Amino acid sequence: MLGGGGMFGAYEAGVWLALQNRFDFDLVAGASIGALNGWFAASGCPAQEWVETWLDLAPAAMPRFRFPRRPLGGVVQSEVFEEFVQGLHSRFPPRVPFTVALTDLLRLEPYAVSTPRVEWIHLAASCAVFGIFPQYRIDGHLTTDGGLLGSVPLWAAERAGATHMVAVNILPRGGPPWLRVARSALLSAARNVPAPPRDARVLTIEHPSALGAPREMIFWSRESASRFVELGRRDAEAALPGIDRMLETF
Repeated sequence: MLGGGGMFGAYEAGVWLALQNRFDFDLVAGASIGALNGWFAASGCPAQEWVETWLDLAPAAMPRFRFPRRPLGGVVQSEVFEEFVQGLHSRFPPRVPFTVALTDLLRLEPYAVSTPRVEWIHLAASCAVFGIFPQYRIDGHLTTDGGLLGSVPLWAAERAGATHMVAVNILPRGGPPWLRVARSALLSAARNVPAPPRDARVLTIEHPSALGAPREMIFWSRESASRFVELGRRDAEAALPGIDRMLETF
């Protein structure tokens, strides 16, 4: 279960590097940048390939700013990003069930789409931070960032039938103060926000402190991505005994 957090998502590639050859997952779920990482993980392709993609992400990660022509148009041009997502979607079809978390902007409530119904637009929409990227209309939903109301989509995994979950949280303690305040305000106005799973076993992998400065969450650099990958790999390897113990109850 892969959470959102912008360019901190390279941490999840490092986690996958440590876990891929140790466990066979029955389901992958992702929100925001975790949706892209999750799509790749569900495909079963070598984790090192995805790490190398993160280390050479430009120009897909280089924002090109513009003045929005419509209220929900966003200030970043999305064409290069959409081309990247379309390529990811077509090149790496999932081998295990995959669920992407999304948010209905008008209703302020989360919803999920699972394979085989997941198209590239669902992955792009899950990453569509409000005010930054254009918002997407999908099947009657005005759709925005899948991590808007909660970074790690445990609720989506539970709905898909997961009972034992490895959650990857790249925003320890909820992220920067401004993000915690904004999310708290949204949650107070939101409807039907799913409660945390009650019966599922959950082991969370996260770094003890913030992965980097807020700027590093927004702007990609090879140096930062390399550091995040290594932190993810180390934290995942430290979590291996805990995952083994959790799976003994499976």
